[in-house]
Amino acid sequence: MTTLQPANPWLAVQPVGDRLAQARALRRIHEEFHAGADVGGRVRAVVAQSWARSGDAGLDPVRHLPSILMDDREIEERWSRHPLYPVLPMLRDLLSSATSQSGHMLVISDARGVLMWIEGHHKVIEATHDMHLVCGADWSETGAGTNAMGTAIAVDHPVQIFSAEHFNRIVHPWQCSGAPIHDPATGEILGVVDLTGHLRTAHPHTLSLVTAAAGMAEAYLRHDQARKDEQLRDAFLERVAGSTQATALVRPSGHVMMALPHGWLPTRIDAITDGGEVTLPRRTGVADAEPLPGLDGYVLWRRATGRASAARVPAARLEVMGRRPRLVLPRGPVELSGRHAEILAVLLLAGRGLTSEELTLEVYGEEGKPVTLRAEMSRLRRTLGATLSTRPYAFAIPAGSDLQEAEQLLDRGCLTEALALTQDGVLPGSQAPRIVEARERLEHGLRTAILRDGDPDLLQAWCRSAPGQEDEPAARALLALLPAGDARLPAAQAHLARLERTFGP
Repeated sequence: MTTLQPANPWLAVQPVGDRLAQARALRRIHEEFHAGADVGGRVRAVVAQSWARSGDAGLDPVRHLPSILMDDREIEERWSRHPLYPVLPMLRDLLSSATSQSGHMLVISDARGVLMWIEGHHKVIEATHDMHLVCGADWSETGAGTNAMGTAIAVDHPVQIFSAEHFNRIVHPWQCSGAPIHDPATGEILGVVDLTGHLRTAHPHTLSLVTAAAGMAEAYLRHDQARKDEQLRDAFLERVAGSTQATALVRPSGHVMMALPHGWLPTRIDAITDGGEVTLPRRTGVADAEPLPGLDGYVLWRRATGRASAARVPAARLEVMGRRPRLVLPRGPVELSGRHAEILAVLLLAGRGLTSEELTLEVYGEEGKPVTLRAEMSRLRRTLGATLSTRPYAFAIPAGSDLQEAEQLLDRGCLTEALALTQDGVLPGSQAPRIVEARERLEHGLRTAILRDGDPDLLQAWCRSAPGQEDEPAARALLALLPAGDARLPAAQAHLARLERTFGP
């Protein structure tokens, strides 16, 4: 029997040919395959192998539809933060002739095969809606069977899939060409750019188009990565200038971009998901990871041999416990208004730089206006100078807070020390959403731990603290713990009586 395979194993069609006849022949082979026949050599190897993987995934070639994993809101949020989002205008320009004149649509998936963006000929978009070729749908091989996007991810190569080469019968009227786009820093697949159209429009140049588009996108990402790397190196060198401590500049992926002195750290360590303690490979000890504000990287500070596991002392300490907040800097303390303390606390709690819109929402809630926030930030920066950076707003120097210290003490079970820090509460008058969340998280965690501990001294201290003064269940628990004749009993009874007069028994 005549083979249907073109000379290029990644192409599905020749420049000239009867597309309908080829589709009918492939459909017969597809039916034979699902009837259990051996079709080796009668379809391209990339297709035969993909059919086998799709079958192993338990997909039904007749009734299966790709799952829709995300709603419109989640898609919009994820796509706006996706690494391929900035290259969309370039992809549009390169592929506009195919989408506007050749009856194709442009589809972009993420690295898992979930569709992030679709645009193009409206008739094609409408016609493919019923087969779930929509944003948020899973078009990986395990989610949709053989198709250009899922198979391009599976084999990490540009590929064209025509008509009944698709595992799923509902996709047989269509053809698609997909090419993976790689992260220039790690080489990992970021997603796939794809052109999909009716089988009559299939042509080898479609695969060439998406391959070229993927190459241009990677070139753009390399240039952008080089620019960001330069910013990272400049920020790193400025941060560690004059230090004799062993340091390194590390990407979140664990790639070591620079180490001072050279060679003290391997070229790769475990990925870093947040700042804090990092265990180094090859038994080289422990380091502290400090995020570089507004940049996608960390400064690693190696701890001296034999040092305790306490983290490096930050250059600034925000004190938000109580009613007189302040920021303690190397040059001395700076008294803060309640609003300015809220802003600084939100920046620390966020753990990353925030845009004016994000910071407005975190401080003022949904009714806030960015212009109000920007005015406050202008006044705050006049007071603090280079301590803060903009675009996004962030601390420009290492910073910590007594709130974070209290949370760390609680995590370690140091309840007396944590309660001592929390005596006056966390910015008691603040209603900023993130501050309220942090306050409730700390106070609930501390209260639960103290009640579980059962120490009368601790429980009495909690009942006298600002967050525990109105805690009637804790007051009753304290009375239950105190034996008759205990010197603390009269005060505990008077405290509970006050609460019952105020709130009822």
